[in-house]
Amino acid sequence: SFESAEEEYQGQTKRKRIRRKKQKSSVQISSNLHGEQTDLGMQETVVRDNLQLQQTDGPKISKNEKRKMKKKRQKEKKRAAGLVTKTTSVDFTYQPDKNNKEEAAGLKDISEKADSILDFLQATQQIYFADKKSECRDAAVNSATVQELLQCLEFRTISSSDVTHLHRLKSLLLLQDIERLKDALKQFQEQSMMSADHAKVATSLFHYWITDILPVKNRK
Repeated sequence: SFESAEEEYQGQTKRKRIRRKKQKSSVQISSNLHGEQTDLGMQETVVRDNLQLQQTDGPKISKNEKRKMKKKRQKEKKRAAGLVTKTTSVDFTYQPDKNNKEEAAGLKDISEKADSILDFLQATQQIYFADKKSECRDAAVNSATVQELLQCLEFRTISSSDVTHLHRLKSLLLLQDIERLKDALKQFQEQSMMSADHAKVATSLFHYWITDILPVKNRK
């Protein structure tokens, strides 16, 4: 009875081992099958991609065009992933402002007119104070006030409207248009922005030209 029991025990263990081997072999087979299926799936995907590339590119597209299309696809993929940002062109071309040009031209014109009036009044006041006739002298006109007016013109502390008006008076004087000059002098006294003393000095020097210098020149 002991020997029969031992044989039965050994038979059971053998059957268990055979079953385990069968289970292992079935697992290996299923894994192998799964691996083969994945390999086949990858091969099919590669073949499908190649076919799509061939259909998209076509037989007539050159290698250079294919390279460009490949780079374009790579850029699109990077842009979709947020790796590439679209660059915007910036124009740094300098465009001078038209208003600044006009303003600069206006300042230059006023400066030239101020220099012209300064030279004119300097020469006039030298003749005026050198004249010994008492009747041509104006009591309001003195050397100190004249020098103040000349300094205002030299250092450009006089308004541009006064410079323009004085330059117009000088132009009418050179044209010897006496009637228009007298009207312009009255207008200057009414509209001038300079001090009353300086306006009086300028007006008196122009009147001195009308009453004394021009008649003498015309007689000669």
